[in-house]
Amino acid sequence: MWDRVRQSPDWRFVAIVIPLMALLQVIGPEYFRYEQDWVTSGEIWRVVSAHWVHVGWLHWLFNSLSLMVMVSLTSPGWSIRRWVLQTLCLAVGISILFTFLNPDLVSYAGHSGVLYGLFILGALSLFAHDRLIAMLVIAAIVIKVVMEQFDFYDFNTGEMIGARVIVDAHLYGLLIAIAIALIWATYTMNYGQTEHSN
Repeated sequence: MWDRVRQSPDWRFVAIVIPLMALLQVIGPEYFRYEQDWVTSGEIWRVVSAHWVHVGWLHWLFNSLSLMVMVSLTSPGWSIRRWVLQTLCLAVGISILFTFLNPDLVSYAGHSGVLYGLFILGALSLFAHDRLIAMLVIAAIVIKVVMEQFDFYDFNTGEMIGARVIVDAHLYGLLIAIAIALIWATYTMNYGQTEHSN
């Protein structure tokens, strides 16, 4: 396990993030969770930090295990810088969409919206090497988001973690991941063309 952490940037990121989320949980989620009035209060850090704290330790455990499953399934092989950049984009994007599209949302804490986006981005990275697993991951995420949005099935997650699940976070994570993937594809395509022309 430790060899895997040392050799893989994916697992190094996981080894940093899970204890970091635990530390923020110990300090107190109330200092870091998303608050709808973050603009007027000037507490800008909540836009990012909200996605690293949880409503309770069981919530933290679920999301920590989910992050490990995401890395195990997709093994994206991203650099630490890319991990950080994509995670920040997802966190900020979800919070901004909350601000404009969910004005009645008083507060939010959780990593699941970011996780949904990471699952999509990881699956897209895997697509060239294992299309079957990549398509299954993407299909599972999309189907679950659709079911949540249209109340096709109650997954009872809220009862387990002791708080209402903000399913829009999952939808926003999915949509922002698609936007990130399109931007990344455009950038790499243009960069490759520039390199080729030189």
